[in-house]
Amino acid sequence: MKARLTPLNFVSAALMVLLVYPLVFSKESGVSFTMMILLILVCSVSDILFRTFLRDLKRIWIVEMLFVIFAVAVLLILGKASVLN
Repeated sequence: MKARLTPLNFVSAALMVLLVYPLVFSKESGVSFTMMILLILVCSVSDILFRTFLRDLKRIWIVEMLFVIFAVAVLLILGKASVLN
């Protein structure tokens, strides 16, 4: 099986680092453990789904980058909305 790196692989790896780093090097945790696990799980499952439905690596990269950009935009909008309330 040929290993294919995709944007969601990088996002999942970054989330794992953000999950483990405060646990190892800090007494206080800056993020919720369950929320980070949930985000990692969502990234992994969506990566598997995109790989299943899209066979071309170039299309996978384009669709996953759009997915990541859309998810970040939604999180930023929701974060701004929660600050205003």
